[in-house]
Parts: sequence; C-alpha cells; structure tokens
Amino acid sequence: MREELFWDRDIASLTPGIEIERAINFGGFDYIKEVQEKHGMEKFKEVLLNRKNLSRKAVNYWCVFLKIDRNAARVFKTANIWTPFR
Repeated sequence: MREELFWDRDIASLTPGIEIERAINFGGFDYIKEVQEKHGMEKFKEVLLNRKNLSRKAVNYWCVFLKIDRNAARVFKTANIWTPFR
C-alpha cells in the first residue's frame, strides 16, 4: 500500500473502493497491479465505472485498455463543469 496517497484518511478504515479510486487517479502501474491482485479485477471495473471522483483521462485509459465502453463510466455520464465556454 502506498500510504502517501492516503494522507487525509485513517489507513485502518480504508475501503477497497477508496484504495482503488486513489490507485486509478494517482498510482503508478505497479500500484494498479497490486490493487487489482488484492481486490480482484471485477471490483476494479466496478469502481472504474461507478465512482464520480475519478480523472476522466485515467478512466478513458483504463476503458481503452480493458475494452470497456467509456460512456458506461459515471464520469462520462455527468457534465464536466470545468470545461471553459467558447
């Protein structure tokens, strides 16, 4: 576990969802692999598709890598409020 990713949380009370979410957003490939082995690929995909606090870039990458339609992910179903107006 990379404790530096959980500076704002009590390590003892971490849920698999939070650990996977932080791994997707901030972890490297080695940590992603560790999390996938620890919690299973189905839980990884569940978090990838259902969490709203994920980076769109990271979700897009993992959807392409895992051959999942990115439009099924929650982050792509909601409007991006940070997109500048043109």
